[in-house]
Amino acid sequence: MNVNSVKLELAKRLLNTNDKNIINYLKAIFDTQDDNWWAELPDEIKMSVEKGLRQSERGETVSHAEARKKYRKWLRK
Repeated sequence: MNVNSVKLELAKRLLNTNDKNIINYLKAIFDTQDDNWWAELPDEIKMSVEKGLRQSERGETVSHAEARKKYRKWLRK
């Protein structure tokens, strides 16, 4: 099934439903979808995320437990 067929089928199903949960769910998906979120980030943030991804790929990570231990004084339950 190609993309246009799927879109048409979904449009038909949406038009034929009165289920407010489905309609609200789909609306929420479209409302939160932003294709340019990465492009809109400041360069410093992008560089930091990319650096972190490279570190992770090299295995330069710290477990959650280790991070909690290191930053315990700032963490509150």
